[in-house]
Amino acid sequence: MLVLTHHPDRTVEAQLALGEDRWTIEGVPRLPADLAAQARTHKAFPRVRGLATPVALLRAGLADVLGALSTRRLGAWAVLIGRADSSEAAWRKRLRACNPWLLWLLSALVATPRAVDPQPSRPRGRVLLVEASTLRPPGGPGDDWRLHVAYDCTAGRLEQVRVTDRYGGESLVPCALQPGDIAVADNGYGDRRRVASATRQQADVGRRVTPATVPLETAAGAAFEVVPWWRTPGQATREWHGWCAWEHQRAAVRLLTAQLPPAAAAIARRRVRRKAHKKGRTPSATALLWADGVRLVTTLAATAWPLVAVLRLYRARWQVALVFKRRKPLLRLHQIRRKHPTSVEATVRARLMA
Repeated sequence: MLVLTHHPDRTVEAQLALGEDRWTIEGVPRLPADLAAQARTHKAFPRVRGLATPVALLRAGLADVLGALSTRRLGAWAVLIGRADSSEAAWRKRLRACNPWLLWLLSALVATPRAVDPQPSRPRGRVLLVEASTLRPPGGPGDDWRLHVAYDCTAGRLEQVRVTDRYGGESLVPCALQPGDIAVADNGYGDRRRVASATRQQADVGRRVTPATVPLETAAGAAFEVVPWWRTPGQATREWHGWCAWEHQRAAVRLLTAQLPPAAAAIARRRVRRKAHKKGRTPSATALLWADGVRLVTTLAATAWPLVAVLRLYRARWQVALVFKRRKPLLRLHQIRRKHPTSVEATVRARLMA
């Protein structure tokens, strides 16, 4: 991008030439070989109008999100570098149409070679680490947009990046599952509707739950009391097999629990008390009891995924949580000025890619 303190012609020409050389030398070689073909497949570049190549379109999109330009300033910048002469409305349409193409490019850039499965007996499918976080534009209440990310840890790439409004809570609705997939998520996704949704898509789940949001049943249909079972002295890790019902649909599930070490349990209880204090109430004895351990509900078969393997799989979910923790401050996702949901989604994908 240009950073001008004055406007002599020689300075403008020198900076334009410098930007062109850096983009050609440092940017273009990193792009996939089938970039142009995928741009036409995803309808981001159906025809030449104002822009000569998909590479030029990508450069304009990156300049838009990294330079925090309005579409009017983006058009002026494109004219200065001699790449396009399009109206403000035309630029808005082009950037929105790039949304699916940007997701493909984002996945292609972060992809790693698929590792060999050490246990070939397990069913083939993606292991999706699902997480959501809020985006705060300037002047907003703090949760105007919600960013949903699904990371395929078996392929080493982002499979899905979706943006919803504040009412789109943490759910698997924005996440398109395929038969054989395994969706790993935290407590925000842990209710019986999510289990039923994944089961209908012939996928499996492994997520942390609160017993109140996932009522469990025995094979005879009687309610299973988790609290007495949890308080019964026994091993630090234990397992129970039962059923989860939602809207006349029953799914066989496993309840897995693991006791936290004393130091970690004390930290978890302090966190519960602090959260309750902020809301002006006293934490219940049950809430403090749940802080002593981890409870997971999964539909994975015990033969292929024993208790220890599922607990280890859930710990991998923190990898996608670190994406938000480390990248949001650097990419300034909270400064998005777009209003249209598709434009917000395209902006988020472009910034993650950059």
